[in-house]
Order: sequence, then structure tokens, then C-alpha cells
Amino acid sequence: MKMKTSLPISLLLLLMLLNTSMVNAKPKAKGNPEPGPWDWQNDASNYPVFNPYPVSKPEQPEFMKINRNISAVVGETAFLPCRVKNLDEYTVSWIRADDVTVLSVGHLAFSSDTRISVVQVSRPRLSASDWNLSIENASLVDDGMYECQVNTNPKIN
Repeated sequence: MKMKTSLPISLLLLLMLLNTSMVNAKPKAKGNPEPGPWDWQNDASNYPVFNPYPVSKPEQPEFMKINRNISAVVGETAFLPCRVKNLDEYTVSWIRADDVTVLSVGHLAFSSDTRISVVQVSRPRLSASDWNLSIENASLVDDGMYECQVNTNPKIN
């Protein structure tokens, strides 16, 4: 019987001991909401800020869908279309694929054939422009494949 009475007394003593050792905690006082002199991140700086990586990758040029099979009447002017989006600092070139002859780079015609020229038409609504190869007085000799290229790395055509 003695054991039964000592168990509640020891439990009561333990509870009293725990109760007296408890600490009343109060919340810490709030600091100054304004940045202090230690807060160097909020201070104005005369040092330039460099972003090591571009925030967004510039868009690469791309060819837009346009009719690629062109027929011309002998003796008429043939226009070969090339529509490029996001050209920016890149350049459009025209190549005759049969003999890999460079016909134009940008607006400049490289061919000694005076019938060949380039006509550029801006398409601001599409963020694109047309680079049409013009062949005046088209003949059967002009028949063949022509490539429109952009000087990306690797090149696109």
C-alpha cells in the first residue's frame, strides 16, 4: 500500500518541480523596420551591376512558310521569295545551288549578271522581312534550284 501512495506523491513532486523550472518567454521586441547602416544591399551604389548571363536568349532567325515552287514566264521578271523572321544582325544571302554561286549578300548583288537583284520588303506585323531574288528577263538558262541562306552558326537555308 505504501507504494500506491508514494507514486502519486512522486508524480506530484515531479510536476511541481517542472512547473517551477518553466520560463515565461516573451516575444522579442521588433527591430527598426527601416534599413540600418549595416544593410549594404539597400544602400545606393555607384558600382555598375553586371549580369553574367543574358536574361533572355535572343531569338534566332527563322524562315516563315511561303510558296517555294516558283514558275516564271520566259522573258518576264521572276521573283523568288524568302521571308525571314527575327533577322536582327544577321544577313540574307542568295545562292544558285547548281554551281554554288553566291548571287547576293544582303542588298548587294554579287553576280556579274545585271539582271539579278534583291528586293527587300519589311513585314513589321510579322516581325519579318521578305528578301526576294529578282531575275529580269528570265530564260531557260535560269532554271534550277536557288537557296536563301542566313549567316547563323550553323547556317540556315
